[in-house]
Amino acid sequence: MAVEMTATTSVPSHGAFARFDHVLGRTVEALAAALVVAELVLLGAATAARYVFNAPLIWSDELATVLFVWLAMLGAVVALRRSEHMRLTAFVRNLSPAWRARTDALGLMLVCTVLAALVMPSWHHQRG
Repeated sequence: MAVEMTATTSVPSHGAFARFDHVLGRTVEALAAALVVAELVLLGAATAARYVFNAPLIWSDELATVLFVWLAMLGAVVALRRSEHMRLTAFVRNLSPAWRARTDALGLMLVCTVLAALVMPSWHHQRG
């Protein structure tokens, strides 16, 4: 019995996990889109308040920075899920499909290793 695989996520295209993956992916995309809209509204309002009404919103720069950081993180998730993340392809494009898949897997393992290595320092930083 063969299981179909989707082109972007490499998970079975049916079942509970696939539905959960699809819903989670759409939720992250919707949050990223909402952050873009919020960033545009915030920066437009801050600019208008400063230059039109001569009453700057003193908190707008900090909030815009936090929104931008979250947008970068969610955007990285969306790009990685779509296999559209920036990468150097000069070396990989000349490989056979089998070796390209291996190098993609190695790249994902390296990303997971770095993220796992950041968990404890982040926890200690958060605890303060």
